[in-house]
Amino acid sequence: MLNHHPQTRIRNPVQLIPPVASGLGDDDPDEISGRRDEQRGTKPRLLLAEDEFLLSTILAADLRDAGYEVLGPYSTVAAAMEASQSESFDGAILDINLRGEFVYPVAEELARRRIPFVFLSGYATVNMPERFRTELRIAKPADWTVLLRELQAMLRKKS
Repeated sequence: MLNHHPQTRIRNPVQLIPPVASGLGDDDPDEISGRRDEQRGTKPRLLLAEDEFLLSTILAADLRDAGYEVLGPYSTVAAAMEASQSESFDGAILDINLRGEFVYPVAEELARRRIPFVFLSGYATVNMPERFRTELRIAKPADWTVLLRELQAMLRKKS
């Protein structure tokens, strides 16, 4: 008797599809993905602080495919802090807990430098310090089209 097991997958078959095929409505797919800036010769640069290896690898690759330049991923608060103080970038994606340490000092540095960021985390807003409860937070697991849309909106506000 043959035992049929579903193929093991990192992503489900519906996630992380290109914005054009995702039915984003009237939004310009090149604008959502960051490709419009790439066509002008500048890719938006994003700092990525995420300690989960598989997620950070996939997210960084998908962001690059969507037209972003990715700094990192940084898996510790110390590494993310060093990059946030020494690198030039347009925005950041921050996991709240990096190897047991909260990323809030990095968020403080970004706020001080007026660099927009989004928290990508399983932490509920109520569990965050009051200072950061109004910041954009996308819950894990994140829908790829939502993340792209929010990143573009975040970067547009900076301009």
